[in-house]
Amino acid sequence: MTIKETYGSLKQELIGINESLSSLLSTVQSRPDIADSRFDEWQKACKDIHNQITEEVVRVAVVGAVKSGKSTFVNSLFRGDYLKRGAGIVTSIVTRIRSGEDLKAILFFKSWDEINADIEQALVMLPSWERQADDKPFDIRRERDRRALRRALEGLSNDLLITDGVRNTNSILLTLYLKGYDLVNEMISAESMTTEFSGERFAEHRTYVGDDALAVYLKDIELEINDAAIDRSIEIADCQGSDSPNPLHLAMIQDYLLRTHLIVYVISSRSGLRQADIKFLSMIKKMGILENILFVLNIDLSEHESLEDLNKVADKAREELALIRPDPDVYPFSALFNLFSVSSVNLTKRDNLRLEQWMAEKDLVAFSNNETERFETYLNSKLTRDRFDLLIKNHLSRMAVMAAGAERWAVMNKELMRKDVEGASSIIKKMKHHQERMEQIKSLVKNTLSGAKDKVMRELKAEIDKFFNIYSGSIAAQTSNFVRQYTISTEDYKEKLAASGFSNTLYHVFQEFKQALDAFMTNTINPEIARFSKGIEGRIQSSLESIAGPYQSLASDGIAELKAVISNSANEINGSADDVQSLIDINIIKRVAGLSLPSSTAALRYSAKVRTGAVMRLGFYSLRKFIKKAFKKTPEQEKEEQMLALADGFMLIKRETEKAIVFHFENYRENFKFQYVSRLLNAAVEYLHQLLIERFQSYNADVKVLEMMMKKKGSEREDMVGFLDRVAVDAQDIQDTINRAGQEIVRTA
Repeated sequence: MTIKETYGSLKQELIGINESLSSLLSTVQSRPDIADSRFDEWQKACKDIHNQITEEVVRVAVVGAVKSGKSTFVNSLFRGDYLKRGAGIVTSIVTRIRSGEDLKAILFFKSWDEINADIEQALVMLPSWERQADDKPFDIRRERDRRALRRALEGLSNDLLITDGVRNTNSILLTLYLKGYDLVNEMISAESMTTEFSGERFAEHRTYVGDDALAVYLKDIELEINDAAIDRSIEIADCQGSDSPNPLHLAMIQDYLLRTHLIVYVISSRSGLRQADIKFLSMIKKMGILENILFVLNIDLSEHESLEDLNKVADKAREELALIRPDPDVYPFSALFNLFSVSSVNLTKRDNLRLEQWMAEKDLVAFSNNETERFETYLNSKLTRDRFDLLIKNHLSRMAVMAAGAERWAVMNKELMRKDVEGASSIIKKMKHHQERMEQIKSLVKNTLSGAKDKVMRELKAEIDKFFNIYSGSIAAQTSNFVRQYTISTEDYKEKLAASGFSNTLYHVFQEFKQALDAFMTNTINPEIARFSKGIEGRIQSSLESIAGPYQSLASDGIAELKAVISNSANEINGSADDVQSLIDINIIKRVAGLSLPSSTAALRYSAKVRTGAVMRLGFYSLRKFIKKAFKKTPEQEKEEQMLALADGFMLIKRETEKAIVFHFENYRENFKFQYVSRLLNAAVEYLHQLLIERFQSYNADVKVLEMMMKKKGSEREDMVGFLDRVAVDAQDIQDTINRAGQEIVRTA
């Protein structure tokens, strides 16, 4: 069974159960003479469940180094050549793919504010850049600003355009923004930052991925494929290479990884596990999400002489991966062979020859096919098991509560209809007392949750403040320590000072320092924030679970009380075996509330006054040189003064950076505290309150409705008993279906 068939069939079964329950509730609601308010609430819950099931998105991130075959792998999953293969690494784009009714690509552009902020930061300390006379922030939409930027780039010396033998990423970024402006200008506006290519124009989206001058303006891309073997609620994301030279690109990938349910890491059999892979996997481990990962060793069938040779490569990969993740799941197969084997893919003459050559390697092909099947079976199981485990705990259990409540309501009322007036009056009197008790419990639940929320938030605030403070041990302190301990040897820059001058050399120093700090933030600090966040989420969940337990016991006592009230039907009234604690899943709550961890891609912001201050230091030394000119200093002494100015300038950069660090973490702390944790706690409390009230409603009774029912006589009473009989039978049938579905999900997983 394919991923689509298993996941889709089970999801459709849940939707069908929910529709049956909703239909039963509507049947009762059609009798306003006997239906009470709980049926309205349950009907709303059914709509909520339907929306959650149909809107449920399972996210799978495909990551790995450049040229490992990620895009080819994703294309093979969707049985077509949809993604552009071999995109560059200058920009970082996450391409999200889902099945759908149409073939289309939606491009999400950065806003003008984001674009200008990128450029502003790239201009900090650029030697050839002169700010405008009015000192307004840079805006690429202004012609004069574009002209000024073009002049600044033309004025850069070669040593700033090429660093360590490769083009400087900062100058490339500025060049690309200028180059692509005229092509994207009309596509970006304040109201809309998306462009869609559908149908025959679908392939045009590849131009934006393949051309760095266009891709630099993009945030991400969403593809909808109209012919795929994967259920539309599963999103596969092709993330750009993990060995990008820009640490902030890795931060973008980190943001997506924190929202995923599964990570597929692709390794090329040609290169094996590289240092960039080890570094990236270590980062994932620090983030606390390494348990949800599996590895694809993407085989190049042209590179391996025999099956024995291929097995050696696979065994080596397993050994190396085991150092990071014990017992790694590794699947060696050829994604390109799988893609070429799809009949819908139009192959070139060259690709046809390659396919024919590979087909002759029967052992290798059989091995690849077997591993592909093993991978798809596991992926199918993993996605189904993990997702439907949550559905069992949440949707099925909620439906079971409502179905059991409807059955109890029908059985209880049927029993009342069979009693004489005196017996019924006695029971109604007892049930009135029961109803009053339930209302007291509901009020108690609300007050308890409100008090608990305030207490938990106070504790979490203290923990968050400690984690983000500027004192010893915090991540802000770690970052400040990194800055303080980062040193340069001015001796190393003697030649550059002589060849390029002070401003160019200082800019080079600043770029190296900024790259190192960004890498430290991405590889060390961001994973610590992710791990801390998971701990905070766990605290919220455990706190709510401790509250849920006692109230679940009270709900169970409600069943016993109902049984005592209507002794004759004690055997007919079923209790619900569900457990409120098992329903509290923080990931579901986050999704329902639309919450995610604040983005880690926000870079430290540097002020242009850093360069001004550094140049002033050079002026100070130059003035001192002028005063002492009578001493006729040697060229060596002049170089020494430049080196002193360089050291002073770098100290200014570090001091300014420490200020930026304090501002950055204070800002992030407040966003984390109030825009994420506080809202998550509020949503979790509201969610738990809803679940508990649903349960108490299933044990409650509306005395006024009961009294109205008891007034029915003769055939009207018999008709009512028959109606209640049918409701009880239908409710029991739904419960049986729910139990079978739960067992099927467990068996399939």
